[in-house]
Amino acid sequence: MGQITLQDVQKSFGPVHIIKGADLEIADGSFVVFVGPSGCGKTTLLRLIAGLEDVSGGKILIDGKNVVDTPPAKRGLSMVFQSYALYPHMSVRGNIGFGLKMAGLPRTRPTARSRRPPRR
Repeated sequence: MGQITLQDVQKSFGPVHIIKGADLEIADGSFVVFVGPSGCGKTTLLRLIAGLEDVSGGKILIDGKNVVDTPPAKRGLSMVFQSYALYPHMSVRGNIGFGLKMAGLPRTRPTARSRRPPRR
């Protein structure tokens, strides 16, 4: 995946400021979880990192490259929701394996990789 760095990342919807200057370092290979009450911006922050929402300000760096103008498919990452929001008919392993399959990894590799427990 690579190192992810957020530098003063901001997101506004009109006059409403949702993310007000997030700074974060995520080391390569890390497993990260955002926890907080409903409506605090967890999903919005993940969508910004994934490229599913446009950033209102700041930088998102993946391996040192600013990707705020890079399409989601070119960022080389994905996210898994707490609930089965994307593929409800698949298990967690199936959802993760599907992402790896779509990334073009050989069939045997996604299975082995999706069975490995996350690193802490």
